Amino acid sequence: MAYRKLSLVRGNTRNYCLRFKDKSGNYYALEDWKTYFTVKTNLDLPDSEAAIQKIITDYTHSTSGGYDLMTIALNAVDTANLTAGIYDFDIKVVTAANENFTLMSGKFEILPDVTRTVGTAGTA
Repeated sequence: MAYRKLSLVRGNTRNYCLRFKDKSGNYYALEDWKTYFTVKTNLDLPDSEAAIQKIITDYTHSTSGGYDLMTIALNAVDTANLTAGIYDFDIKVVTAANENFTLMSGKFEILPDVTRTVGTAGTA
């Protein structure tokens, strides 16, 4: 499992495109898997109280020969009302064989934004 630090400016849009390798260096074939990207203010909160939770079931076929590219799409609305700060996150999967494991975990930093109302301030 990888431990990472991710960051995003509050209210911005970002796609995280990820591929994961097994111990032998082969990419996991994600087809028929369910992936959970969960961000919480406190590890002990239930998932229903997560600041962000995305469930991914659609994967992209890559040139390596399988459905192994995962895209976690964060839209502006996903973080627009979050408090700037450091959150906990993980990426957990449930395989087609109903096995559960965590691929990545770490800290997710929501950076403060200055401009909150794009297109409404001042004149050009």
